Amino acid sequence: MNFSSIIFRLLAWGLLLASVALFFLNQESFISYDSKIEQSEKLKKEANAALETDKNKSTDLINGMFRERGKLRLEIEETLANAEKLKEEAELILLKEKDLSERNSKLLKDLEKVRQDLAEQSQKIERKKEEEAPVQQELAKAEEELKELDEQNKKVKSIRDDLSAELSALRTRREVAQRAYIDEKQRLLSEIERPPHHYYGDEVEIDVMSISPSGSGVFISDGLKSGFRDEFKYLAYEQNEPDRYFYLKASLVQKDLTFLEFEPEFREEASSSIRADQKLFLIRTGDSNTTID
Repeated sequence: MNFSSIIFRLLAWGLLLASVALFFLNQESFISYDSKIEQSEKLKKEANAALETDKNKSTDLINGMFRERGKLRLEIEETLANAEKLKEEAELILLKEKDLSERNSKLLKDLEKVRQDLAEQSQKIERKKEEEAPVQQELAKAEEELKELDEQNKKVKSIRDDLSAELSALRTRREVAQRAYIDEKQRLLSEIERPPHHYYGDEVEIDVMSISPSGSGVFISDGLKSGFRDEFKYLAYEQNEPDRYFYLKASLVQKDLTFLEFEPEFREEASSSIRADQKLFLIRTGDSNTTID
């Protein structure tokens, strides 16, 4: 062994002995250090637990901040989009406002023109009213006259209704008298022998075959066989107008043909109303000494 090895060994043993001596001398200090170390470990654990709790809270807080930042970003983007939209709408409104302003100016001009036209029309209406005033007076006068005529018509209608009632009563009396006359005539005729021709008061129905070219009478297809004789006179009427009479006189009577001539005073009226194939009723009568209206 060399000298340096010996020296190292001696130093090692010296250090060992010194360490043992120091251990025994400082044993109480080591015990207090262990207690302190245990307390430190406990505090470290508590600090780590608190740190872990704070770390979780911090993580939640950071996550919340990130969420809030996301919401805030979305709101900002939405606000920016709305702002852009509002900007476009504002530009559009400005364009419309300009157009509306021009239209408003035009409408004001048109309104002024319409007012002028209206004023002119009002003046024309006033002039028309002044011109129509006499016409209105005439109209009012005509209305008064019409009212008076209406009152007169009511009176005439009342009189006419009274006359109609009287006429209806007279017709009823006439029908009663006529029925009594017919009954009495039939009773008397049943007691005497009837001639082979129409007797006074006999009523026959005929059909007009044709009207003479001169309009002086009518031809019928009845003659001697039906009881017609020359110069027999008849009171004639239409079925639809039983109150309208005219006179006919038989002439040129043949077996199945007779010409019935209108009486002169009834010729014009009868010829205008009689037509071919028309049905007439004839009552044999004597000479007419009255005028039938």
